[in-house]
Amino acid sequence: MKLDKDKFSVLLDVKHFSPEEINVKVVGDYIEVHAKHEERPDEHGYVSREFHRRYMIPKGVDPAAITSALSPEGVLSITAPTKTPALERSIPITCQEKPAVTGK
Repeated sequence: MKLDKDKFSVLLDVKHFSPEEINVKVVGDYIEVHAKHEERPDEHGYVSREFHRRYMIPKGVDPAAITSALSPEGVLSITAPTKTPALERSIPITCQEKPAVTGK
């Protein structure tokens, strides 16, 4: 997991899983990654794999902006931009012609 001034990112090696076997979701303040494949043959016999990972979403990261992508090499990247702090700005004052409070 990496957090810098511009973005939050997580990289996972999921080369043993197909895209259909991987699920990424936001639950509350966490990103949950679940991957599972049933038993299948490999060079040593048969293997089944499953893992669960949870990552706390850091403050300053909008959960709605989180995206994920799977590379051809089997690296799952989960990223989101960090919110930029509000910049200082002047708010102009306009003059009204009518009084804001009227007396009785």
